[in-house]
Amino acid sequence: MSTHLPVTSVYHFGPSTGYIGGMASVITMLSAHQMGAERAVAIPTWVPGSHLRSGVLAAWATTRVLLLQRGSVVHVHMSEGGSFVRETMIVAAARCRRLPCVITIHGPGFSEFADRQRRLVTSSLRLAQAVTVLSDEDLAVVRRLAPRVHSELLPNPMPLDALAGPVAETAEIALFAGEVGLRKGADVLQRAWEIVAPRRPRARCIVVGPATSLRLPETERLEIRGPVTLTAVKELIREARVIVLPSRHEALPMILTEAMAAGRPFVSTPTGGIAALAAGGLLVPVEDHEALADALLALLAAPTHAQALGDAGQTLCGEAMSPDSVAARLRQLYHLSPDR
Repeated sequence: MSTHLPVTSVYHFGPSTGYIGGMASVITMLSAHQMGAERAVAIPTWVPGSHLRSGVLAAWATTRVLLLQRGSVVHVHMSEGGSFVRETMIVAAARCRRLPCVITIHGPGFSEFADRQRRLVTSSLRLAQAVTVLSDEDLAVVRRLAPRVHSELLPNPMPLDALAGPVAETAEIALFAGEVGLRKGADVLQRAWEIVAPRRPRARCIVVGPATSLRLPETERLEIRGPVTLTAVKELIREARVIVLPSRHEALPMILTEAMAAGRPFVSTPTGGIAALAAGGLLVPVEDHEALADALLALLAAPTHAQALGDAGQTLCGEAMSPDSVAARLRQLYHLSPDR
């Protein structure tokens, strides 16, 4: 642990917090709760739909790092692709200034990207003083490519939802929130709902999130609503009896931790870091729509079972993902000495 200057400010670099997405939501949470320092500031390096504007933002963010005062920490949020090109400049600038720099790896495609772009990923990771990840798979990649850099699993922070009522008082609603495409398993959910709907005539499945090239056929009581605000997602979680996310590939999806914070059980697949959340839900094999249907039926038909899983998930969320818990671990990382 360093005994140098105290951490007064931490600067989070990544997607604009005005963009709806998992990484942006995490940065919003970290900065809103001032985690790990006296002050936390979000600095955008990317906005959707504009390579030019994103390039300008990344260049300005790099310049900003070069002007930071001692006692500042640079916390860079990366996934794959262009993110590594943009944010590596920021990590290099922090190293040049000898400022503490932490990298957090987000997104489901990091290990594949690291295989394709080994040199870029390795050079970026080795410039940091610490790297945090969301899954054991990504942790193994980081430790293989940058064995001398401190690395660890660190979940995204998630405060408990005090406004969510008991699961047992909810209607038979299954909620899917995320990109409506193949990666999130929206097609698997549609096939499963064809089994669930006739057996639970009062049940509804609500699907919210941005569309992709996938077009789901009409299915009885499967409501596709398109993108909604983060506030609307929270309200839908409170109304739901179960959250469903049959993903083919994930890191640690925010919708599941949001469900746990509200005491709602989930049905998902054991991909990425989801297996670590198993206390709060039921896990089914990837692409197995029949197992998915069975799990949904089990929770929709048995509110007491749903309540027990929801309670267990909320307890786990409060212990491992509370803002206080994550902030304490960040403070430790921010005080690691950058002098290597």
